[in-house]
Amino acid sequence: MKETIMTDLSCLLAGLTNLLGPLLLLIFWHKRTGARILPAPAALAVCLPVFFVAGAIRAGFDRSDHLSFYLQQALLYGIFEEGSKFAVLRWLLSSYDHRRDAVTYAIGHGSFESISSGFACLNLIGTGSAAADIFPVNLFGFIEGAAFCIGVTVLIFYGIQTNKSLIMLPLAVFLHFLGNLAGAVFIMPVSMAIRLFLTTGICYAAYRCYKALGASYEHETYI
Repeated sequence: MKETIMTDLSCLLAGLTNLLGPLLLLIFWHKRTGARILPAPAALAVCLPVFFVAGAIRAGFDRSDHLSFYLQQALLYGIFEEGSKFAVLRWLLSSYDHRRDAVTYAIGHGSFESISSGFACLNLIGTGSAAADIFPVNLFGFIEGAAFCIGVTVLIFYGIQTNKSLIMLPLAVFLHFLGNLAGAVFIMPVSMAIRLFLTTGICYAAYRCYKALGASYEHETYI
C-alpha cells in the first residue's frame, strides 16, 4: 500500500513538473529579463499543426526495420520543428528581433511536448504501472529538454540576425536529429548521458551566440 502511494506521488510530481515547469520558466524569464511574452504562446500554437502533420507522415513509415524507422523519425522531427522555428522567427515574428525573444519562443515550443508528458504521467496514477524512477527521469527530461530547445532556437535566431541561416539552420536540424536518435536507439542511462553531453555543447555554443548578439545590440545603441 505504501509503495503504491509513493508511486502515485511520483507520478503526480512528474506530471506537475512537466505541466507547470514551462509556465514557471516563462514567468522567471519574463521577470528576470523583461522579455516579451507573445513568442511563447505563438510557438505553442504553431506546434499544433507542425506535430500533427509530422505525426501523419511518421504513420506511413515502415516499422519493420527499427533503425531505419528511428533514423527517419529523428530527421523528420528535426526538419519540421527547427524549420517551423526558422519560418516563424524569420517571417511571422520578424518584429520580435531581440535575443530575449528567441528564448521566450523556445520556452513556448518546448512546452508542447512537456505538457503532453505531464498528462501522460498523471494518467498513470492509480494504475500501478509507472516506473519507480518516473519523477527523477521526468525532472531530468524537463530540464535537459528545455535547455536543448532553448539552445538550438538561439542558434537559429543567431543565424537569422547575422545572415548565417544557411549554416545555422542545417546545424540545428542535425543537432535535433542527433538528440532524437540518441533517445530512441540507446537504453535510458546511455541516452541520458549522450543527451546531457550534446545539450551541454549546444548550450555553450548558444551562449556564445547570445553574447555576440548582445554586443551587436550595444553597438547599434551606441551608434
